[in-house]
Amino acid sequence: MLISDLETPAVIVDLDIMDRNLSRMADYCREHQLLLRPHTKTHKIPELAKRQLAGGATGITVAKLGEAEVMLDAGITDMLIAYPIVGPGKTTRLARLAEQANITVSLDSEEVARGISEASTREGTKIGVLIEMDVGFERCGFSNEADVLALARKIAELRGLEFRGLMFFPGHFGVGPGERAAMRTQVNDYLKRTIEVLSDAGLPVAIVSGGSTPTAYEGGLFYGVNEVRPGTYIFNDRNTVAVSACTLDDCALSVLVTVVSTAVSGHAVVDGGSKTFSYDRFQGGDGRGFGIVKEDPAAEIERFSEEHGHVNIQRSERRYRVGERISVIPNHVCTTVNMHDEIYGVRGEHVEEIWRVEGRGKVR
Repeated sequence: MLISDLETPAVIVDLDIMDRNLSRMADYCREHQLLLRPHTKTHKIPELAKRQLAGGATGITVAKLGEAEVMLDAGITDMLIAYPIVGPGKTTRLARLAEQANITVSLDSEEVARGISEASTREGTKIGVLIEMDVGFERCGFSNEADVLALARKIAELRGLEFRGLMFFPGHFGVGPGERAAMRTQVNDYLKRTIEVLSDAGLPVAIVSGGSTPTAYEGGLFYGVNEVRPGTYIFNDRNTVAVSACTLDDCALSVLVTVVSTAVSGHAVVDGGSKTFSYDRFQGGDGRGFGIVKEDPAAEIERFSEEHGHVNIQRSERRYRVGERISVIPNHVCTTVNMHDEIYGVRGEHVEEIWRVEGRGKVR
């Protein structure tokens, strides 16, 4: 099958670029003695998770139980669920997953720990725990070592749980390299204090798991970190380029769309809107636009309707015609992939692989 045979919108992945991205990350982790546990929320595809494992990943990261169940069904048995699991139904599912796989979870409260303990004790399983630290993103986690220590002591007392270490997500590091370096100093101070306090209390830290694609190639610069969890790196996107974590040449994924209207002067409409790309904003520069038109960087995807992509071509020298196809690198690749039932692996003009997005919509 050729790319030209695909109906649009179609998500296509350049296999050569993707494989290069995977190899580069695996090589970096080996060189810096870091465990690689990629976050599969980016692709939600078991075949690609297995590709990452074959390339040197020690296990995978998922966000939700549904994603973990999809991966387990495909035979993947070493997973970190980087999300607090709350409620008796979910904790029971978690404990049953641990019957068949090495499961670790992250959490930041005694309430969550007790719920998981009750379920794992009832099911006769053991679940590893990483305590989440807030290193400045202000989403989840503790911002001081005293709270981390108090929870670690509780976890050590609870049946069915094993305290394994710490986890943090430097989501606010989506900035340039110079700013990241300054922010890393504060993070390292906090990590050092916390690891020392836990060690002094007789609670050794086996895993310090850091993460995010923007900081992935700086994993070795964080104090005590021995595991990284990049996700977007497999494909990369416009936002990853904006923070200098990759170049456009490292963007493996694009969305092929068709021009369906040029009736409005200075504009073209393509057959991919918010249900194709999502409405995630551009996090660099002036924040404008929703992707890069590979064939015409002067064009701006300025807004979406549900099924219409509105392309401003007033600054473009290209003449747009109804029926022609263009390819767009999205702002945020993770939410884009989650919009689609399948994506296509291509080499040159040939479609070599078709992957079902098995974890799509697994939000529970």
